[in-house]
Amino acid sequence: MQRILNWIGAWFKGRQTYLQLKEYSIFEQLGSFDLFLLDELMHVRKFQPEEVIFESGYPLEVIYFIQSGEILLKGNKGNSYDKVLRKGQHLGIFDMFHSLQRCSTAIAQSQVVVLGISRTDLDDYIKSRPLAGMKILRAIIKELSNIVLTDNSQDRQ
Repeated sequence: MQRILNWIGAWFKGRQTYLQLKEYSIFEQLGSFDLFLLDELMHVRKFQPEEVIFESGYPLEVIYFIQSGEILLKGNKGNSYDKVLRKGQHLGIFDMFHSLQRCSTAIAQSQVVVLGISRTDLDDYIKSRPLAGMKILRAIIKELSNIVLTDNSQDRQ
């Protein structure tokens, strides 16, 4: 009940910072209250240029959502490509469903600000809010499908 009152209070005070989560494709279908609850689980992290955010092979503990800056994602093992990620993108979602270890190394290319949520908190959130969890999982599947289809079309060229 207290969470609902806090959400209503934030709405009336114009402090709806949790709506920024709609910038991330996996959260864009969530309603205001679900975003509010999710935002309570997030924490802000900052990284300096050239700082290693995580390394391949390390345990997957936190999923990151980029608010600002650029992050170089260096492929490892079967992943031989490098990719630069920017505002509105995330790190760790696909690793979460593939393995409990990082499949790549992430290095800040500029000053970076991210929102982080622990893997267990995100998993618990998905389980405790089934409708919101279904929306999140569908969005993840859509992103993964787009990646697979893009990779397959490039292989045919």
